[in-house]
Amino acid sequence: MIIKSKSYKTTRSFTTVLNYVFRENERDNGFVLTKFIKGKGLSVEELGQQLLSNEQLRLNKRKNNVRLYMDVLSFHPRDAERLNNEKLHQIALKYLSLRAPKSIAIATVHKNEKNHTHLHICFSAVEYKTGKSIRISKDDFQQKVKLEMEKYQQEVFPELVLSKIRHEKSLTPKRELKKENEKILEEFGEISEKQELLKVLEEAFITSKSEKDFYRKLEEKGLQLYSRNGNVTGIQGNRRFRFKTLGYTSEILQQLELDPTLRKRRELLQNIHEYEHGKNKRYEL
Repeated sequence: MIIKSKSYKTTRSFTTVLNYVFRENERDNGFVLTKFIKGKGLSVEELGQQLLSNEQLRLNKRKNNVRLYMDVLSFHPRDAERLNNEKLHQIALKYLSLRAPKSIAIATVHKNEKNHTHLHICFSAVEYKTGKSIRISKDDFQQKVKLEMEKYQQEVFPELVLSKIRHEKSLTPKRELKKENEKILEEFGEISEKQELLKVLEEAFITSKSEKDFYRKLEEKGLQLYSRNGNVTGIQGNRRFRFKTLGYTSEILQQLELDPTLRKRRELLQNIHEYEHGKNKRYEL
C-alpha cells in the first residue's frame, strides 16, 4: 500500500476535488462511504455546501489555512483479486479512525483497467461542529497513522502480501501528487498555480533583454521574488517555486544580456520547454 496525502487551501476544492473522485469511469462496482454527512444521494454541490458550512466554524482562521485533505491509499495491482468492497470499506474506516476520526469525510474506491485499486479519502481540515484543526505533524503521521495502518493490515489482511506500506522517502510520490492535483484542475477547466506561473514566466522572458529586466517584469506582474544568499532564487506563491527547477537556470538568464535578440530568446525558451518536458518524462517511466 502507498499512502499519499494532499492538502487544499481553497474552499473551491470542496467541489473540484469531489467532482474528480466521483468521476464515473473508474467507480464501477465500487462504494461511497460518508461520515457526518446529512442526507443520502447528495450532489457534489450539496456535499460541498456541508463542508463549507463546517469550515465556517473554524476557530483559528488564517488566509493559508488548509480547507480539505485528500489521502490516496493505493494497492499493488496483483493484490486486486484479493480485495473486495468489504475489505476496502474496513480499510477506509480504519484509516479515518486514525487520521480524521472527527472530520466530515467522503471516501470512494476506484478500480481502473490496469487493476490499479485505490481509495480516495477526502476529509475536512477541521473537526465536525467544533472548528478545531486536525493538522498533524510529519512525525505523528508516520507514527500514528502509517505505522498503525501497516500493523492493522498485517493483522487483519495478511493476504495482501504485495501491498506492504512504503515508508522510504522519495521525490516520485510528491511529484505524482502534484501531477494529480493539476489533473483535477485541468479536468474542470482550471489551471494550477504552477501552470499559471509558467505562462507568466514565458510572457516576461520573451520580452526581457537581461536577467534584471526579467526579474523587474515579473515584479511588475505582481509576483513576489525571494532570495537566498543575496541571489534571486525563485517566486513566492502559495509555495515556493525555484527558477532552476522551472527551467530558468542562471546560465539561461545570463544569456539574455549576451544576445538580447528575439531569435535568441525564442531559442532559449525552446530549451526551457525541452527541459520541463524531459523532467516530467523521467518521472513517468
